[in-house]
Amino acid sequence: MIKFYGLLHLAEGEKSLMNSYAPEFEQQIRLYASNATLLALTLRNKGIEFTLITNKKDYLLDIFKEIKGGNTVAIKEIDFEIQIPSGIRFYSDHFKIDLYRYFSRFDQDNYICYCDLDMLAINKVPTTLEYIVRERIPMCYDITEQIIPAIGHEVMIADMQKLNASAGEGRWSGGEFIAGPPEFFSLLGQEINSVFDNYLANLDNLHHVGSEMFVSVALEQLRRKGMYIADAGSIGIVGRYWSSRTLHPQKPFKYFKNCFLLHLPADKNFLSEFCSRGVINDSLFLEQYSSQVCSPIAKGKRLASSALRKARAKIDTMFS
Repeated sequence: MIKFYGLLHLAEGEKSLMNSYAPEFEQQIRLYASNATLLALTLRNKGIEFTLITNKKDYLLDIFKEIKGGNTVAIKEIDFEIQIPSGIRFYSDHFKIDLYRYFSRFDQDNYICYCDLDMLAINKVPTTLEYIVRERIPMCYDITEQIIPAIGHEVMIADMQKLNASAGEGRWSGGEFIAGPPEFFSLLGQEINSVFDNYLANLDNLHHVGSEMFVSVALEQLRRKGMYIADAGSIGIVGRYWSSRTLHPQKPFKYFKNCFLLHLPADKNFLSEFCSRGVINDSLFLEQYSSQVCSPIAKGKRLASSALRKARAKIDTMFS
């Protein structure tokens, strides 16, 4: 049985929701709640259940009531126990450790998929996913090709070795998608525990702070012990598309139209606006996204706006 889950851990005053495109905490939450609603509705259209995990269910219930379709989203509150240093970047992202522990206690006939909230299902369930679920094969989303041009392979490996000296594959997994049966999450949690103290000790010396760092190392350790972990990207289950400027060569958007799950980290506002229209249709979404976000004119306007913001910020700095 396949089930999808997302995480919305709330911690006002912390650097919690870093890629939110909303200035105030409550606005950020409403944005993520709207994204979660769209994700849940698109998965439901494919016959898949989605549950949002949080630490403040009652607070979220009031917010979801104000979102079109939000009252249909299943919300589950769990206990979060791990101690995270205050002020750390991507503070709430670290609580995925508790989430994986929660998954590990599920009945063994379950197959669990975690995904970020700024994603949506745009195609029917692929046969590759059905096969992987049936065979209980763990999955992650390998984004090594996106990371190397941005920070360099040697930097990535050196940082991974700060967590585990034997790390050397140089493969990096995105934090937006990870899946498997409960026993996989149990083993993943054990490997994370073995490197987490080293992660905390090196926070000021890592190119990335967040779950991707210690999960990538933990996954390498599992592979070294003989576990096969499928790459959800290369088999078309997940695709991350940036409508903003990237440091890595990116495939055209038409490639990502064929993925089952589409991740749009730079377009949370568009996802929220589309959800508010109340018509959840794959072809309509792709048509509107392509015309409003991916067209050369739209991209040109965004780049010009970005350049203007940077110029204004520079002027403000000079005369402050």
